[in-house]
Amino acid sequence: MSFQTIRFALKNAFRKKLIAGLSITGIAIGIALMVVLSSASAGFDNLLDDTIAETLGDIQVSEYGKEITISQLPTNITDIIMTIEDSDMIEAISPEIYVLGFEQFMPNITIEQGGFGPSMPFVPINVAGIAIVDDAQFEGPSTKIVDGKNYENNFEIIVADYIAKGSDGLFAVGKEVKFMTNFSYSVNLTTVGIFETDEDDPTTMMSTNIQMSVATGLALNSLYLPYEQTGYNYVSIRFDSDSVNQTKKYGEQLKLLEPKLEVSITGEHLESVSDLLKNFAIMQNILIIIVIVAGGMAIVVAQLMGVTERMKEFAIMKATGWKNRTILFDIVLESIIIGLLGSIVGFGLGAGLLTLVQMGASQTFMIITWQIVVQVLCFGLGLGMVAGLIPGIKAARVKPMEVIRSL
Repeated sequence: MSFQTIRFALKNAFRKKLIAGLSITGIAIGIALMVVLSSASAGFDNLLDDTIAETLGDIQVSEYGKEITISQLPTNITDIIMTIEDSDMIEAISPEIYVLGFEQFMPNITIEQGGFGPSMPFVPINVAGIAIVDDAQFEGPSTKIVDGKNYENNFEIIVADYIAKGSDGLFAVGKEVKFMTNFSYSVNLTTVGIFETDEDDPTTMMSTNIQMSVATGLALNSLYLPYEQTGYNYVSIRFDSDSVNQTKKYGEQLKLLEPKLEVSITGEHLESVSDLLKNFAIMQNILIIIVIVAGGMAIVVAQLMGVTERMKEFAIMKATGWKNRTILFDIVLESIIIGLLGSIVGFGLGAGLLTLVQMGASQTFMIITWQIVVQVLCFGLGLGMVAGLIPGIKAARVKPMEVIRSL
């Protein structure tokens, strides 16, 4: 296995440049697909893991059997919740109002390219009425003011930075907007602050993007609904929990309270998403294997063709003292060179596609991990070794006398 053998393999790997090029291209396409899919999967897994870690002990409760928009919990619901057996495990608790009627502003807001991806004609507006002291326990919007101040009086609101930016000044600090309800009443709301959001987090738009006091939320809902709202719509609770199962245990205690509560465990929903992603990963791996095996077959075919054409050469090599294992090693090494080159080209192609996607969508949830780099190299090495075995064995078994007789 001398350096001369290695140099010989390097030279012969590209003897048929067109065939070698096609083989490399076939592998590169498969590897590029693997890089893109694996990067997306790794990014979503990281995002999901981070979200699960942050919300592991989070539970939301509302009135049993009622939609959250019409749920009404008593004003002393916090005291009721604190009567559960494991109340000492509660780290934060926040009774909140789900504020209705803000859909009227949706057509006035556009998220521009570079914020949360492609331009969107409107975005959902999630509005909540929360006491600042309760919101601070969850490090919510009121703790992230970057312009203006927090709401202190009734009918003052704070707005997410991307909403303010995309509203063309409608929700600028100090500006009033007219909140219409039931085509009969109007209330002036004043934007007093802008809070910062994480634009790299694609789940940001699902969170609260306008916030106000509980009293303001109750007043607006009472105008919007056919009855006066006096209680909270839901309560956010954060437990000191080490697992989703432990959080479920706390949820069972909450279900025993009166009034009866609808209990929603954030981590439980995220586990379902995680299971879905695992199924996606299985399908992804099957697709990658099919494409890469196709690329591997291209190496086998190319090498078999090359070996068939070079039988005289192998006969002379054996006649001059080359051993079977040396010839086998030479052919396998040629295949490994093509496999590794195809993998490197595919990795570059995949990384380039990811860069274009990131530039266009302004998101960073797709990531290339060191595991993906190792996978690429292993696939290239493994494909070359496996694809070179059959041609290599054929070349190693050549019998010089039979070849000479056939000439």
